[in-house]
Amino acid sequence: MFWNKGKLEEKVSSTLYDLTHLEINTIIKDEMSASKAPASARLLLHALAVTYHEKLVSLGEKYNGFPGMIASKYNLFRGEIVFAGSGHDSFKELHERAGSACALIRENKAAITFPDDVINSDCLMLRRIETISDDVRRILKMDDVDPYLHSTDFNFDDPETVKIFRSMPASKADDYELRLDLRQLLVIKKANDIGIEKVVMQTVIGMDGDITTRISKSFAEQPVVFINQIHHEAISISVDFWKSLINIVVKLGESILKLKTPKAPKE
Repeated sequence: MFWNKGKLEEKVSSTLYDLTHLEINTIIKDEMSASKAPASARLLLHALAVTYHEKLVSLGEKYNGFPGMIASKYNLFRGEIVFAGSGHDSFKELHERAGSACALIRENKAAITFPDDVINSDCLMLRRIETISDDVRRILKMDDVDPYLHSTDFNFDDPETVKIFRSMPASKADDYELRLDLRQLLVIKKANDIGIEKVVMQTVIGMDGDITTRISKSFAEQPVVFINQIHHEAISISVDFWKSLINIVVKLGESILKLKTPKAPKE
C-alpha cells in the first residue's frame, strides 16, 4: 500500500503520540460477562452499536413524560429506527440521536425533577455516544477501510447482513472484514471495552513526566479502598509494559538506522 506524504505524516504523528502517552481507566460495571469480546472488528462494532442503541432507548424511557419531552409512537431519544446494523449510516444515526437527546434534556432541564448530578451524568453519557459514534463513522469512511461501505448487496447497516456475516466460516467472512490498521482497531476495541460503563478513575501519563488523574465526583466523595489499590496496581503493570514496548521500538529504530547507514570504505 502506498501512502501520500500527508497520510504518512499523520500515521507517524499518531503512532508517536500513542507511544508517548499511557492511559489507564478503572471502570465500574453493573454486571460482568465471562464471554470474550468478538475477534472480528465487524462484530465488535455491532456489539457497540447494540449497546448504544439500548442505552438511548432506556434513557428515552427515563425522561419520557416530562414537559417538552413527550414521545410520539417512537422512543423519545432513539426515534424511528432507520438503520439498525453497524455500518456507517447506523453510527451516523446514533451520533445524531445522542446529540439531539442531550440538547433536548438541556432545553427542558428546568422541568425535569431529577437531581442535577443525574442529569449531567446522563448528558455526559449521551456525549460519549455522540463522540465515539462520530469517531467510528469517520474510520469507516477512510480509504480502503470498509470495502462494502456503499454496497447494496451486502449492507452492514442491515442487521440481517450482520446475521449472515456472523454465521459465515472464518475463511469466507474475512472477505467482508474491515481493513483496519492497529490504531483504528484499538479505537474500536477501547470503545467496546468502555461501552456505557462508568469510568471512576482515569490516569494519563506522558513520557515527559506529566501525569493527570481524573476521578469521578461521586467516587471521590465515597472512595473504595480496594478500587484505589486496583487502579494503582494497573498503573504499575502498565508502566512496566510501556517501558518494555518503548525499548523494543527504540532498538528496532536503531537497527533500521544501522542498516541504512552506509559502511565506510575500507582503506
